[in-house]
Amino acid sequence: MDDLERIAAVKAYKVIEKIADGCSGDEKYKLQKDGKYFLLRLGDKTKVSEKKKEYDQLAIYADRDMNIQKPIAFGTAADKFYSIVSWVDGMPIMDIIKKNTSKDYYDLGKKVGRELNKLHSLAPTGLKADWQDIIERRAARFLEKYHRIGIEFDGSKNAEQYIRQNFCLMSDRPRTILHGDFHWNNCVVDTSGNVGIIDFSGNNIGDPWYEFGGLLWALEYSDSFANGQIDGYFDVVPEAFWKIFKFYVALYAFEHLTYSSDTPEDIKSHIFNAERMINIFGKNFEQDIPLFRKQVL
Repeated sequence: MDDLERIAAVKAYKVIEKIADGCSGDEKYKLQKDGKYFLLRLGDKTKVSEKKKEYDQLAIYADRDMNIQKPIAFGTAADKFYSIVSWVDGMPIMDIIKKNTSKDYYDLGKKVGRELNKLHSLAPTGLKADWQDIIERRAARFLEKYHRIGIEFDGSKNAEQYIRQNFCLMSDRPRTILHGDFHWNNCVVDTSGNVGIIDFSGNNIGDPWYEFGGLLWALEYSDSFANGQIDGYFDVVPEAFWKIFKFYVALYAFEHLTYSSDTPEDIKSHIFNAERMINIFGKNFEQDIPLFRKQVL
């Protein structure tokens, strides 16, 4: 609490509780003022540039019909940065689905898909970076880790081949402002069924379909939610989506391996997840349409 006492902007609020969720390393607190709730994020001042981008990104959506955090205050105090944003009420969708995996979550997925589409509706201007070049460099890093581990698993060889043979799919992809960490734990739903989006992760620019990689976590528990998110995002799913989604599934699986430590137990866990992700296109990554989707086609 000593850090909080040094921040003048916080003194107008009542600190309700410290929030333990998240893996960013920042401290988070729920605040209250004038009957409303807010989120305070507090962290090392060396991250101030990165966190200011995340904060500024929220202002882009402030006047839109979206249930997201609104920027209130940002600054530094001593060796800390702080940001205060409005509170988005609701339970993480991850917790809802895991609590009862037998339910149909198609309608909930559709709501999330519509919100993701709204996020992507802002097209940035003046971009010069080439998306294909960005993805090729990203893939090189991910695949280097995979080869360093030196363990093949179901579909991994074919998934790597698919990436290397299909960089052309990344040519001329549209780019927009991305959430940066879009997945079911950063989507919440309140008691009235309203979906909110939280924890934007930087002012990233890229292919809007890239953010469907985060859907792979929900797919372990709910096919219906995944199908709903895709259908909610699109009026009609473009045929081109499946080839590009397949590319990003492979890329996301190999990216997951880069987060493993060098301990055998952790490597085994990450390989298990990567294999599960790749196998949504069949054990040998041979399917053109993911297995979860064939239920609704």
